[in-house]
Amino acid sequence: MTESIESLKQEINRLNQKLERYESYIKELSAPIIPSIVPHTILVPLTGGITEERLTHILEAVLQHLQYGEVENVLIDLSGTNINDVDKSDYQLMAARMKDLIGAVKLMGARTIFVGFSPLFAREMVLSGVVRDGRIHSFSTFRSALQHIMKDRGYEIKQR
Repeated sequence: MTESIESLKQEINRLNQKLERYESYIKELSAPIIPSIVPHTILVPLTGGITEERLTHILEAVLQHLQYGEVENVLIDLSGTNINDVDKSDYQLMAARMKDLIGAVKLMGARTIFVGFSPLFAREMVLSGVVRDGRIHSFSTFRSALQHIMKDRGYEIKQR
């Protein structure tokens, strides 16, 4: 009997370690940061659900990436998220996290550019005061955002 209890404890310990490892993988995947073809620009394509905790993790991951000073633009693509599934009371918290993200990125010498706001979330961002000063950069499509960055920086694509 003692052996089966000890065996059960070992199995629980092994499963807990496996769970911690999987949670670590999920956390890494929840804030992907991809270097862009546009110099000094990183892409943060988000899919799935957005929570306050995930936005905090995204902020931390982006700031870690910005610490070397080589990034001028942080393009956050929300078009793959199901932001409309967020409880209405959570929009204020999420808008506050977005404001934190914009401010922190700015302090690190870069600018935040958003793509793919849903109409509902755009309204909540305005109501929460995040875009009151008009300093948020956003585009409806990923392509238009990249075109803006390229034009703003004097880059152009030439066909051969």
